[in-house]
Amino acid sequence: MWPPLNPFQKGGDLKTPQSKEFRKKLKMATILFDIHGSTGHIHATLKIATILKDAGYQVLYALPADFKHIAEAKEFQTVTQLLPMLPSEIKLKKINGEFDADELSEMRRSLDQIKPDLVLLDENDSYKAIFYQILNCPVVLSQSMPDTARIKGIPPFTSYHLPSVRVYSRMSTEFLWIKRMVWFRLRLFYKFSFGRTALYRIVSGVTKKYRLSLFKIIETDRCNAFGIKGIPRLIISPKAFDFPHPEKKDVYRIGPLVDINREAKIDHPRYRLLFEYIARLKRKDSGNVIYVSMGTVSNYDIVRCTKFFARIVKVARWRPKDLVVLSTGKFFDTSQLLPLPDNMIVFETVPQIDLLQKCDFMITHGGMNSITECVFCGVPMLVYPLSRKWDQPGNSARVVYHGLGLRGRIEQDSAKTISRKINQLIENYQHYKGNVLKMKGQFEIQNNSTQIVEIIESIIANHGKK
Repeated sequence: MWPPLNPFQKGGDLKTPQSKEFRKKLKMATILFDIHGSTGHIHATLKIATILKDAGYQVLYALPADFKHIAEAKEFQTVTQLLPMLPSEIKLKKINGEFDADELSEMRRSLDQIKPDLVLLDENDSYKAIFYQILNCPVVLSQSMPDTARIKGIPPFTSYHLPSVRVYSRMSTEFLWIKRMVWFRLRLFYKFSFGRTALYRIVSGVTKKYRLSLFKIIETDRCNAFGIKGIPRLIISPKAFDFPHPEKKDVYRIGPLVDINREAKIDHPRYRLLFEYIARLKRKDSGNVIYVSMGTVSNYDIVRCTKFFARIVKVARWRPKDLVVLSTGKFFDTSQLLPLPDNMIVFETVPQIDLLQKCDFMITHGGMNSITECVFCGVPMLVYPLSRKWDQPGNSARVVYHGLGLRGRIEQDSAKTISRKINQLIENYQHYKGNVLKMKGQFEIQNNSTQIVEIIESIIANHGKK
């Protein structure tokens, strides 16, 4: 196992060089954002990239071809996943049944061309850190969700459990972690030892080639993916939104860092008509504007979304004074919802931040980006987690904990139950609205922070000194 790359000072205190010579050199420094192919993950890093660019860094995004336009719209340079250097694009070559780790030579050549001073790697693809470290390229992990690591008293974010100081709650939290870790470790052992998935064969082959002990390198006390020991982590998920807990060493809470004005205005007849409808509703003060979206991950679970959207249509029909705006995503056949009630409008996609500023509350899947945007726009939430593979259940628990709204179970709640919870939100609206605005104040303080610049400067300045 290699010595851990830890460019931070002990205890997390940063000592940032401030000399003119260093600042001049900094303007030539290149930061490579190696981000998981997901709209939400990319959006979560855009303000970080902007802050670093404004500070003098050269910023480059490595993205799959289908996602390059998101970064390019903000005038960042992109490469298509650094072909063929990144593991997801390496063509497997078998030599005596093992991956030919000499493919890292192609990765090395690509890195020599780009010459990144630091790679900001999405923690969802943390396995790539092994390759970067072998090639002596400094790397730091970023996470848009709450901390994935095991923290005493805090349940895995894949769980709906709402922690408290009670003994039963503590025991439940401990049981959830033990159950999660046993299952996760057995699964990893099988995949690395016997699995046929290209990713695990690549990682296993490279570590064997370089005589590294794989299970001494990775951390398995996680609730999502696996970690890599000795690498600092930047948590973009807001600390104010999390359950209270002390931070672990080499974990830096830098969020939220949200580009709240990232969306362009949409000049579309149906969208203009929607705003006119909302304006009339607000003048009459006779109903609520309810925005419903299962986020960009809805295409992964079309069947469940179809059933849930059908229930939303019923809810809208029962609430003729309210306006229900549904965003289904691009992969949903909206004809399945016909006929629609007069007070419901369906779009494939909408500029979410723009629409949220005109809504009373949102029914959401509980993704971190959507929750953060709701808080910035002062919008209470009704959370229906769509998947237990990610942070949505844990986010719903945090929404309830901080009094930002309510939550439900997407598979269990009937249309009547959904409508009843909407009534609860309306009846206690000022309570939830006040809590959201209080959270917004805490978010805004951190959103204006440039601490990320100090962290990155420290990493670059200290790389190779330890």
